[in-house]
Amino acid sequence: LVAILIRAVLRTQAGRANFDRLKLRLPVVGRTVRLLAISRFTRTLSTLLAGGLPIVRALDTAKHVANNVVLGAAIDAARDSVTEGQSLAQPLRASGEFPPIVVHMVEVGERSGELESMLEKVAQTYEDQVETSVTRLTALLEPLLIVAMGGVVMLIVLAVLLPIIQLNTWVK
Repeated sequence: LVAILIRAVLRTQAGRANFDRLKLRLPVVGRTVRLLAISRFTRTLSTLLAGGLPIVRALDTAKHVANNVVLGAAIDAARDSVTEGQSLAQPLRASGEFPPIVVHMVEVGERSGELESMLEKVAQTYEDQVETSVTRLTALLEPLLIVAMGGVVMLIVLAVLLPIIQLNTWVK
C-alpha cells in the first residue's frame, strides 16, 4: 500500500519535484546525486553541441538526461535566457542549483568559443568525483552489511538451537 501511494505521489508534478529536491538535499547521497545529474547533463550537452545541434534544442534534450525536475527547471530557465539572446551561465548561477565551478567553466567556454570542450571537462571531472564518492559510500556500507549478515546468521542459529536446548531440558 505504501509503495502504491509513493508511486502515485511521484507521478504528480509537485510530488516529483519534492522528491527530487529531497534527493539533492540528503546528507551523504545528495551530493553524489547532484554530481551524477550534472555530469550527465554536461556530457550530453557537450556531445549535442559538438554534433552541431543548436543550443536551444541541445538544452531541451540534455534536460531530460539529468533526470531531475529541480535541475530541469534551472535548465529551462537557461534555455529561455539563451532564446532571448543572453548568456547560458547567468541563469545557471541564478538558480543556485549548479556549483560555481560549473557556472565558471560555462562562462569561460562561452567567452572563448569552446563551450563543448569546457562542458566535456566538467563532465569528466564530475564523473571522476561520482566514482570516488560511490567507492567511499561502498566502503562505509561494507562493515554495516557484515554486521547485519552476522545478525541474520545468529538469528538462524538461535532459531535452530533453542528448540533443541528446550527439548533437551524438557526430556530431563
